[in-house]
Amino acid sequence: MIRFFVVLAMIYFGLFVSHEAYAKTYEIMPNESLQQAIDRANDGDTLFMKKGIYKGAIHLDKSLHLVGEKGVIIDGEKKGNVVTITASNVTIENVTIRGSGGKEAGILLQNASQVVVRNNRIEDVHYGVYVEKGEQTRLIDNHISGRNVHFSKRGNGIHLFRTTKSEVNGNTITNVQDGIYLDWAKKTTITKNHITSSRYAIHFMYADGGEVTENDLTENITGLMVMATKNINIIKNTIEKQLDYRGYGVLIYDSDAIVVSDNELFYNSTALSLQNARNCVIQGNLISANHTAVHSLYENKGTTISENAFLGNVTETKIQGAPLHFDNGIKGNYWDTYRFYDLNGDGIGDSPHKIRSLYNRLLRQWPSVQFYFQSPALALLETTESFFTQAPALGEDRFPLVSSPYVRQTEEKRSWGLFAFGSILLTFSLWMFQYGRRMR
Repeated sequence: MIRFFVVLAMIYFGLFVSHEAYAKTYEIMPNESLQQAIDRANDGDTLFMKKGIYKGAIHLDKSLHLVGEKGVIIDGEKKGNVVTITASNVTIENVTIRGSGGKEAGILLQNASQVVVRNNRIEDVHYGVYVEKGEQTRLIDNHISGRNVHFSKRGNGIHLFRTTKSEVNGNTITNVQDGIYLDWAKKTTITKNHITSSRYAIHFMYADGGEVTENDLTENITGLMVMATKNINIIKNTIEKQLDYRGYGVLIYDSDAIVVSDNELFYNSTALSLQNARNCVIQGNLISANHTAVHSLYENKGTTISENAFLGNVTETKIQGAPLHFDNGIKGNYWDTYRFYDLNGDGIGDSPHKIRSLYNRLLRQWPSVQFYFQSPALALLETTESFFTQAPALGEDRFPLVSSPYVRQTEEKRSWGLFAFGSILLTFSLWMFQYGRRMR
């Protein structure tokens, strides 16, 4: 019986007391070799780096936690990849990583799963983080910046190649070729990143499945480039100031089942371009102050555009292929150029919105017409033209909305503000009235 309990205790400690119970924490000083410390460590250990510069590239082939106090720098001296990780369950955080070789990365992950890269600065590198064939990689709250060369000579900020279930959250990425590049990546979550000064802020290529939510994509050539990809949800992002003549807020090319919902697309050269976008849903977005709101090329089968608000765009649509559905069969969109009525009060205009652009036709002949963009005179002229001309429509919304949810929110806020101001003014007036009577 005693032997039985001894064996049982040995099994218990073997199964339930993990190797991490024996894990140790080591302090590393800048005058020590970081690679030698890694070689001495065991799986599960923590290497705590004291402030200073650690020269030379390192290779993590064990499940270690590498963490630095403020002011720690790992300098690759522009020779190869600065940090290479080939083990799973590695965490690296709170360090500055700089100085990769000409075409190498700040951090390279190869066949490593459940790796966490958190709260690091990665700078003066070709690629920021390059992940090759990893699962459940988490890249969180890092600041990544490339080199001051033409974007064609830079690498990507984060490059995911044949990865599964990666999480890219809260990173700031600037001065790179593509901010986040997904190459055959599956089920990726991209949330709350800020990406600027890149070619494509987020670039999907042969990707399958994922979420892109609450990101801020500003002043790139193109905000979102979606190519040969399927099953991506693009929700609640701010996509603005992609002003390059070659650029787009969102471009969907040869892709399937892409949902673009509740985003704000402001001040882009072209807000949205659909080019062989099949069975996509464009719904509930604010598309405002762009030169061209929607560009359609080729045939976009099964794609619908509904319940969006189009406000202050120079050109509403540019159709260069098959007709595009600007409603879902029940509801269309809100267009600030729509001039007809809703006599039955169902929220849908009584006449279809035929999308023409007298402004663009006049602009080609008289460039000075741009000074009259959205003026009352031009609005009246376009309305009159819709009654009396047979100019071809660029598209049609059969169920145009007569009010915008964004306008309604503004009006509600204004109404409550006026009510509060009026209440305060009334209270003050009554107090002054009573005070004046007492003075008598």
